[in-house]
Amino acid sequence: MKVNIVISQQTQANDQFVADLAACVARSKRVLVITGAGISCSGGIPDFRSSDGLYNLVKKKHPKTVIRGKELFDATLFRDENQTKCFYTFMAELKSLISTAQPTETHSFIRELQEKGQLMRCYTQNIDCLEERLDLPVVQLHGSMAKVKCTLCSSSYNFSSDYEQQFREGSPPPCPKCEHADSERVRLGKRTLATGTLRPDIVLYNEEHPNGETIGRLQASDLKKKPDFMIVMGTSLKIPALKKFIKQAARMVHSTRTGRVVFVNKTPATKEWDSVFDYEVIGDTDEWVKMTQEKLEDEQAMLTAKSRLKEATAREIEKEREEEEEEGRISARSRPAKKPKLSVKITRLTTQTQTQTQTQTKLTGYRVTKRNSAISKATTGVKCK
Repeated sequence: MKVNIVISQQTQANDQFVADLAACVARSKRVLVITGAGISCSGGIPDFRSSDGLYNLVKKKHPKTVIRGKELFDATLFRDENQTKCFYTFMAELKSLISTAQPTETHSFIRELQEKGQLMRCYTQNIDCLEERLDLPVVQLHGSMAKVKCTLCSSSYNFSSDYEQQFREGSPPPCPKCEHADSERVRLGKRTLATGTLRPDIVLYNEEHPNGETIGRLQASDLKKKPDFMIVMGTSLKIPALKKFIKQAARMVHSTRTGRVVFVNKTPATKEWDSVFDYEVIGDTDEWVKMTQEKLEDEQAMLTAKSRLKEATAREIEKEREEEEEEGRISARSRPAKKPKLSVKITRLTTQTQTQTQTQTKLTGYRVTKRNSAISKATTGVKCK
């Protein structure tokens, strides 16, 4: 049964649940972490949809272009010239914010899990690369704003301030490698070829991930290792591929007796996740991290919480035993009744009698045959007069 914790509600029950969850973190050895944009907001990257967010900045820059927020991350926007300009302006503003942003308490918490040897892997949907400032290795599911790549030859370059300024004007810079190759062809008297342009090295909707196969192998490897704890933070759970992986990982976590899955976000998950998450924490991820760290430092709170968890585990074991016994009784009642042993003996006697009769018949036939043969010989020796 899912436990709900609302951070804004300071109740005794909530405090106990937070302590229990902290104890779950402490005992875990193989932790999977999935993060979304919600963990970076307090670091200086505001919500895109707020009144002073990036979407409104782009609208002011390109007032004649009608484009929704989600469309700025859709690969189909490159079909429209005005939408493409909006995209590059948006990317320039986002890069500017990222350059001044700082890792959050949540980033530091994940880093601590790694230092303690508890972190199996961290998968992030974020493209801000704030983890790099803490030397925290992550698997980037949606690419990175640290690089730009060519739309034609896929050459990669650092996302420099010069490129950022060109993007802000709504025009992508040309690819240096393509330009060099084209100039060489002109020098040799050959016809010119198409030249690619640069764009941020991120993965958009309706676009294949260039490292998709590698990420798939990592996920398969992590599932085989059977994680015993998973934290999903700051994401609205909208991407189909990520939803599938989270559900697969949750099944592996729950295959361990003490495995737990926790969801931390400002808005609750939909009903489809009720059987996936054991704990749902509604609130800011940094606030949950602070509360968890306070409990981890409170020895008495940890001892009490660990005792509760042991009792809960014992109840689960007892419940499973009772369910198995009940299944056994139901199975026994549904089995067909065995035949009486007397019937078996009668059958065997009958079979033996039939066998003996057949043997006697064969022997009798043999004797008759031999006797007839002798008579035949004797008769043959008599001469008729």
